Amino acid sequence: MLTKRHTRQRAVVAILTLVAVLLGAGMVRIEMLDTTLQAIVYDRAITISPAAVRNQITIVAIDDPTIKQYGPWPLPRQAYTDLVRALKPLQPSSIVFDVGFYDPSANVEEDRALATAIKDAGNVLLAMQGAGDGVLGDHTTHYVNILLPIPLLREAAAGVGAVNVNPDPDGRVRDTPLLINGPDGTTYYSLPLVAAAKKLRADLGAAKRAGDLLIMPAPLGDRVMPIDRRGGMSVYYAAEPAPSTSANPGYPCKSPVEFCVVSLKDVVNGTIPHDLVAGRMVLVGAHSLSAVPDDYHVPNSSGHKMYGVEIWANAAQSIFTNRYPVLKQDGLTTVAQLLIVTLVGMLLVLRWRLFGFIGALVVLAAYVVGSYVLFSFQTSGPIGAGPVEVPSIAYVLPAAFWWVILLGYLLLEEQFAVARTRSTFGRFVTPAVARTIMEREEAGKLALGGEEKRVTVLFGDIRGFTTLSEGMEPGTLLYQLNRFFDGMVDIVNRYEGTVNKYNGDNIMVLWGAPLELKDQARKAVECALEMQRWIVAERERGGPDVSFGFGINTGPVVAGFLGAKGRMEYTVIGDSANVASRLTSSDIARRDQVVCSGATLRELGDDVDAVDLGAILVKGRAEPVPCWQIDRLGAVRSPRPAPAPDVLMGRAAVAGYH
Repeated sequence: MLTKRHTRQRAVVAILTLVAVLLGAGMVRIEMLDTTLQAIVYDRAITISPAAVRNQITIVAIDDPTIKQYGPWPLPRQAYTDLVRALKPLQPSSIVFDVGFYDPSANVEEDRALATAIKDAGNVLLAMQGAGDGVLGDHTTHYVNILLPIPLLREAAAGVGAVNVNPDPDGRVRDTPLLINGPDGTTYYSLPLVAAAKKLRADLGAAKRAGDLLIMPAPLGDRVMPIDRRGGMSVYYAAEPAPSTSANPGYPCKSPVEFCVVSLKDVVNGTIPHDLVAGRMVLVGAHSLSAVPDDYHVPNSSGHKMYGVEIWANAAQSIFTNRYPVLKQDGLTTVAQLLIVTLVGMLLVLRWRLFGFIGALVVLAAYVVGSYVLFSFQTSGPIGAGPVEVPSIAYVLPAAFWWVILLGYLLLEEQFAVARTRSTFGRFVTPAVARTIMEREEAGKLALGGEEKRVTVLFGDIRGFTTLSEGMEPGTLLYQLNRFFDGMVDIVNRYEGTVNKYNGDNIMVLWGAPLELKDQARKAVECALEMQRWIVAERERGGPDVSFGFGINTGPVVAGFLGAKGRMEYTVIGDSANVASRLTSSDIARRDQVVCSGATLRELGDDVDAVDLGAILVKGRAEPVPCWQIDRLGAVRSPRPAPAPDVLMGRAAVAGYH
């Protein structure tokens, strides 16, 4: 079955498609591209379809102007006490510190003053974190050490939340831990989740995990958040990193596409408008601070880093709007897309080869663009519907690799097919003619017509063919003819001749057409003598009583393609060919002899033994044609040279090309 080319090609398409799907499914299962190519796809999706900044969060920056006002880093606790007291009358929904109060200050009174301010505000959340290397658990990370605010501040606060940052292998932060576990098994939720739950009036204590989801009940609708194996939630970044407070020409908070960032100094000094704080969640952390490099690359950072406090703002914004990007689509959907795209591309390549491959790339590009458009459509609107899967483009892109494999296979097979065609073609025309036909066809010049060339034409005719054929069965006769012609053609090829045609019991060979050839007359005569030696040797070894006479002439002819547009052949016509044909007559080229015209003899040189046979008249010529029997040329001799004739030919003879 696979010997048929089309069947074999379809089988290759099926096998390659199956291998592509199986390998793709394996890569999806082991998450092979999640942290590499698919991460890039994820980042691009976030960049081209950003969430909207909805003025629900204000960032209070611990920046260089603040350091200048209060003194060197770390800030004294008095600065935070002043901030909490300044924020309370502005009525934020919560005051969230991305600041580690893990050690008591040198002045215990400052700690007491801050604790009093925190307790008085009643809506302050403090940071805590797991320390050391975390150990993966069941959709969480276990830490052997936990850093908590000092008891004085922790007891005064409305809650605490984790601020662990877990960059991906490429250094980008794409998710934030929703929960971590301490050494005693206590669960701590992330700071942005605790802050968002407070603003949404959600019951974080009633949150539950269902597989890869964490569901938090809320009055305005449950928040269904995806959670990965280490307990992280993908962050839908709503804004790129904000400019520093001192270098922002729109300060404070004039850009609608950035989170509102104000200096702690300005809040304490009372220069920040009430509406930039009232009802908003206020995040306090290092921003635009030279002394603290608390910044990271994120999907939409565009070469700039984002401060940790901004990451928490984006995480809280994701929860507010109930929109969470998932790194890739589920395995079944991904494999189905891979199958469809791969198979469509395979069929295009199979049908149109290189143009089909280009078409397949267009299909792949359309898939990529369409996937991003669909993702943008799914993430539009003020409030999302929970997790939104980023298209698994990274796992579909390898389809192009299999198209290249198929295209390479098809091109290789076509090369073999061309080689087979040329080989088969060469059985019907000689290599030189085959090459001429192909070159002219490629150049668009394969048409009827010819050109004048000077050639040497050899005709060979079997002596006594009629008697020979009467004593043999047709099949045996054909076998013997083919056997002798096969041996003769091998010799013709060695002497660079072109077999032009077979005509029953005779053969016609050209030198000088279609390819130019030096010493064409000499090669033709040497070839004829060599063929006579081979024929005689075959006969003496017990073969049939087959003998040839060869006639050779050199002169101008018209060489080209003769016939009809739908069926043509390469041949030569002209008086020179007629003469060569006439010389094969049994009364001229006798049994086992080679005869040439005077025109051919003049080009053979001096190392030739020739017997003058006289001259014959040929139709169309006024002068008779001298005939010479060649017994030796160089080192090649006639196997059985005939004696000179008793009487030279001189009588009038009429001959034609037959």
